[in-house]
Amino acid sequence: MNKILKIFTVLWLLAACIGTAEAKINMFPQPRYIPQLSIYDDNGNAYKLTEFKSDLLMAVVWSRTCGPCLKDLKHLGRFVRKTMGKGIEVILISPDNEWKSAAEKRAFLKRLGADNMVSYNDRKSNFRGGMAIAVTPTAILVNKNGKEVGQITGSIDWEDQDVVDYMMKLKKEISEKLEQSEAADQQD
Repeated sequence: MNKILKIFTVLWLLAACIGTAEAKINMFPQPRYIPQLSIYDDNGNAYKLTEFKSDLLMAVVWSRTCGPCLKDLKHLGRFVRKTMGKGIEVILISPDNEWKSAAEKRAFLKRLGADNMVSYNDRKSNFRGGMAIAVTPTAILVNKNGKEVGQITGSIDWEDQDVVDYMMKLKKEISEKLEQSEAADQQD
């Protein structure tokens, strides 16, 4: 019975991942506060998304059992190379129980060409659950003030030049809105 349950679970996960092939972009009208949930580096140090100070942080929640996630990781490595030093930071967040060791995860990411991003662990899926993420891959978009400005859910060809251009334009718009908001706050 336990073996049947495991097989059913794997099939259900595969079906869920296959169903997320097309990306959906959801930009919020106003930046939102992010729950103070921890993600962990390979040494067990805790971090929160609010601690990152890039113009645009893309925190990509993924799983090694999700086909679209693996496809995205191949493209994300190239996206990072194209946008490096331009204000966009990409980090990866995966369930900690998928890895026997940090070395196994690093080798896995290297095979996919995604070893140029920092990878964090989601202990007991507390981060994913706390952020109410139902589908992987999901990229949480965060401005430099540590507020969530949107999400991209599903698979996308990150190395496509139109996508790179869109993300650079989006980063600029997010930065400009933040500057305008800060200027308005100073006038009050």
